[in-house]
Amino acid sequence: VGSVGMALLVWVAAGLVVLLASLSYCELGTAFPQSGGEYTYLRRVFGGLPAFLYTYTSTLVTRPVTAGITTSTFARYVARPIFDKDCAAPESTEKMIAIGALIFLTGIGCISVKWMSRVQEILFFMKLGTVGFIIIVGFVALGQGRTSNFQNGFNNTVLHPGTLGFAFYDSFWAYDGWNNLNYVTGEMKNPLQMPLAIKIAIPLVLVVYLLTNIAYFSVLPVRTLIGLGEKHNAAIAVDVVQAMIGDSALVIIPLLVAASCFGAANGTLFTGARVVMESAQKGDLPPVLGLVHQKLVTPVVSMAFQAILAIFFLLVADLNDLILFFGNMAWLFFGLSMVMILVLRVREPNLKRPYKVTTAFPVIVLLASIFFVVAPFLQNPWRPSIAVGILLSGVPVYAIFVARMCSPKISNQISRLSNLSVRMVKSVLDVN
Repeated sequence: VGSVGMALLVWVAAGLVVLLASLSYCELGTAFPQSGGEYTYLRRVFGGLPAFLYTYTSTLVTRPVTAGITTSTFARYVARPIFDKDCAAPESTEKMIAIGALIFLTGIGCISVKWMSRVQEILFFMKLGTVGFIIIVGFVALGQGRTSNFQNGFNNTVLHPGTLGFAFYDSFWAYDGWNNLNYVTGEMKNPLQMPLAIKIAIPLVLVVYLLTNIAYFSVLPVRTLIGLGEKHNAAIAVDVVQAMIGDSALVIIPLLVAASCFGAANGTLFTGARVVMESAQKGDLPPVLGLVHQKLVTPVVSMAFQAILAIFFLLVADLNDLILFFGNMAWLFFGLSMVMILVLRVREPNLKRPYKVTTAFPVIVLLASIFFVVAPFLQNPWRPSIAVGILLSGVPVYAIFVARMCSPKISNQISRLSNLSVRMVKSVLDVN
């Protein structure tokens, strides 16, 4: 976005939009206390097709892309101690590391939910420690008088809608996970605690990210940061800490940041497999994806399916493409969720709403989501058009494979193929 001031404003604005969206989701979650998130709400309010399109895009794009982004970042930081800063790791090497991480995490997820949860807990505390250390480094730099980047902080600001839209996508990816509580609402003992959790967690994350970015700008010159941001293999956290404490940061910080990304990918695969499994069991995806290992009680098929898709995206797209795919798809359905809130206010005014937000919240998020979906088309219409194409391809898939709007012969053939795939998997794995 061209300037320090605008970059920090984008981080704050993104956090505020996420906060309003999260609180709006709390209204949906407490009104419909079942697991499934957007899928459950869309099916309840708009019917089968919109719910299927959400599951379709989430399964084929959003979740695998998110896993691809986080493992790509993991690979970048893992490779940093091995390769010199001026001789970065080849892109092929980073992709192989990312693929290895996906396979490893998928294996853990297939073997034991308990192991996956334990890994998540350990990596969460490592992430907190890493971010806290970077913030301390930034405050030390500010104490030393490194404030030049904040003077005339809005010089050279770029206000092109496409540029701003992509900047917001970068920020929203960092906030990803704000709606995860809605996927497990049905398993919560007291869903009414959701708003309190959101009001504490989102502002805390906003402050942490803001302080982290202030730390970056207090240590490195703006031009250096811009140059690093344009590199696919940039490891900004390492350069920031190295500038303050020397080469000892070349091993410690990359591994800590990599651990943080590893945890994010772990969480994405865990929740994503659950959505795929439940959608398959309800008939919106092939039944084979809903099979669960009888002894391990894990969704091995959906875990493997997600990993394969994530590897595919890693091989065919770069990080910027992945972020754009994720943002364009995600905010389309976030905006549609806000429409659901407004529609329910008119259609079902007497619906029991244990928690209700002011109408301004969903309206603001809806307007923001429209901007986030449209803005990328103004800068590079090709890449977001691919995302729209993937979404629209779900309509004939729904008509043929779910609604069975086809000849009885084709419908029977689909059923036979579906049953055959289930039998084939059952012959190899102990699933049911």
